[in-house]
Amino acid sequence: MNHLIFLLINGPLVFLNALANAFYVFCIGCPLNGKRIKQPLQLLLGTLIGCSITYLMSFLVMVFFHQAESWKVSWISYVVALCSLSNSITSSVWLNFFYYTQIVPAQSALSIWIKNNVKSFIYCFWLVERIYTVFDFTTLYLSLPFYRFGSSNSTMDHDTVVSSLKWLKYVFLIVVWILKIHLFFCLCVMVMSILCTIVYLCGHMRRMVANGQPVSHPRLRSQVRVTVTGILQGVLYLICSVWAICQFFPFVFIDPTTHFTVINLYMSGTTVALGVGQAVFRRRAADIWLRAARCCREQQTEQGG
Repeated sequence: MNHLIFLLINGPLVFLNALANAFYVFCIGCPLNGKRIKQPLQLLLGTLIGCSITYLMSFLVMVFFHQAESWKVSWISYVVALCSLSNSITSSVWLNFFYYTQIVPAQSALSIWIKNNVKSFIYCFWLVERIYTVFDFTTLYLSLPFYRFGSSNSTMDHDTVVSSLKWLKYVFLIVVWILKIHLFFCLCVMVMSILCTIVYLCGHMRRMVANGQPVSHPRLRSQVRVTVTGILQGVLYLICSVWAICQFFPFVFIDPTTHFTVINLYMSGTTVALGVGQAVFRRRAADIWLRAARCCREQQTEQGG
């Protein structure tokens, strides 16, 4: 991809994502009417927003230091960006799973147990994935000598790299296979959550229509909105997962600018889905809009008087 095209596409995406995530942080830190978000929703939203901010900062640092040919800082920023992306993807999965447990009534003994312990369930998976992230970051960071060895400015001897870090190749293969299994498992959770929620809501709305009940109830509209954004997130997850796995195939070469453009588009889609699907963000945005409109009307009235 041409450098100018890369900047024209990613520049506005990074700016708008940073602006939106700063607004989300404000909404969580200063909720409307002082009503705090309950757990584990606050943890999942905080993780998603934190990963987006970390990714954006790492992306900017990586681009700047890559131009300055500072390989170590560029590589560390690249690793942090990948780990932030991975955490963002998995957090969106568990967010959809959480809404599935809140919308779909539990019927089997297993679903009843999960629904009653969903907070502990999500906490455990969140902790396990953070441990995996540390392991993943450590492995990728130790790959820095290979990264520098592949660069034109490398002064490292080939035999030195192979002999000192030969074991890292096997560790890296283990990380790749864990990543593939993890992505597949999360994909199954995402698909199950979305499909079960869609089936339940469709049946629920048909029953409401058959009983002569209106389908414009605020709670139902909120559930449908969350489900629609969940479908969008699921599509984005599938695309991003396939894209991430393709990077590990030796016969596939994707230009880094194209690679990060796709990731930035994914992060933008996730940011939009958060804004549309979460009531805490919509209500704060509506409140700011109403306040701004009121101020404009008052100024016009004063000028007219």
